[in-house]
Amino acid sequence: MAKEPWRLGLGVGTHKALVVSGKEAFVKLREAAGVYGELLDLLKAHKWFYIKLTTDDSFRAILKQNKKGITVAGIVMHLYLVSNSGGSLLARHYVHDVGKAQEVAKRLKSVGLRPNVVKAGPYYMVYIATTDLLRLAEQDGKIRRAVALYLADKVKNGTPKQREIAGKILKRHPIFSAFDFLRKKSWVL
Repeated sequence: MAKEPWRLGLGVGTHKALVVSGKEAFVKLREAAGVYGELLDLLKAHKWFYIKLTTDDSFRAILKQNKKGITVAGIVMHLYLVSNSGGSLLARHYVHDVGKAQEVAKRLKSVGLRPNVVKAGPYYMVYIATTDLLRLAEQDGKIRRAVALYLADKVKNGTPKQREIAGKILKRHPIFSAFDFLRKKSWVL
């Protein structure tokens, strides 16, 4: 492609180098793929994934709300297993400054939760603990399903420690036993 700069739609003279950067380069790459893009999707090529991530806003939005995330009071929070004595599950959200962290905590408090704010490297992490998360799961079917899917995925694909913790949480809390996919796949018990 570097030997044929006219394919990018830019005129280049002799003894001149063409340097393409920014989103436009990724758009041109995606257009150049044509029907092969479908093949790259099927192959789950990681470089094709990055091109789509850069050029497609709807694809990026779908990834933000993935199976590891839940939405609480309009805030996207990501689930995370903690390896402590009994194992616990957190829903966390990262922000850059303490003011935004306090705003997020205030929104979570407005729906009856008890959020915690801690400094995590250059960020501030706002999280809700297992107790509040389970209470949310009891009240909201979408959150219950997202938590059950996350835990089932960790039992199946996690590290040995994650498998142990997720299995303990699923056994301890009967609200997740209603999901048939947990029993059919024999991921738990």
